[in-house]
Amino acid sequence: MTRTIALAGTPLELVERGQGRPLLFLHAGEGLAPERPWLDLLSRRYRVIAPCHPGYGNSPLIDGGGSVDELTYLYLDLAAELGLDGAVLVGADLGGWIAAEMMVRSSARFSRLVLTAPLGIKLRGRDERDIADIHAMTPAEYLRLAWADARNGDVDYTALPDSELAAIVRGREAFALYGWKPYMHNPRLKRWLHRIDRPTLLLRPGSQLYGYGPARSKASSPSTPNPLFVL
Repeated sequence: MTRTIALAGTPLELVERGQGRPLLFLHAGEGLAPERPWLDLLSRRYRVIAPCHPGYGNSPLIDGGGSVDELTYLYLDLAAELGLDGAVLVGADLGGWIAAEMMVRSSARFSRLVLTAPLGIKLRGRDERDIADIHAMTPAEYLRLAWADARNGDVDYTALPDSELAAIVRGREAFALYGWKPYMHNPRLKRWLHRIDRPTLLLRPGSQLYGYGPARSKASSPSTPNPLFVL
């Protein structure tokens, strides 16, 4: 089911699937892509609620806004609006950044946190690159670094209708807006990760797009109480 709700003065498109314990899924910077298998797999066990971030799909950008801070408060309001209690919060890539920012502020409506290759958290030095500059890559380079099997991420844009192409362009513009400067991270977020007081699962990607080597995982481990890390 797909519906649009009004929240904080802006329309927000929601995709909902399954029944059971609520799971709020915050999508990656490339978009929700509900036709891919992950929402259906999650919906076998959970009631999945997956918003399209403002600027993606049929969710317009927040009037006068364009920051991860605003998305953070928007989704905390969404959790309250939907009456979520004991929900699982899952964020991938850009969504992982938003999810971490949410849990730093308030974990009251969530019982678990899953971060899949999250952006937002820079652990290395100021002049050391944690996150590859995807805007400077060719499509082939991006696919090679972002996907374990590049064929899974390849899209034949010539076969898409103009409406879908326009939506992809809008999403890319929104992604750049949210993560332009500082590039794809909040330099203050690392300091407050200790405030996350729910069991946390960090899924480290097999790709080379972000700096998830052993040093990064080790540096992350004391930041939240009782985390579980899959390396």
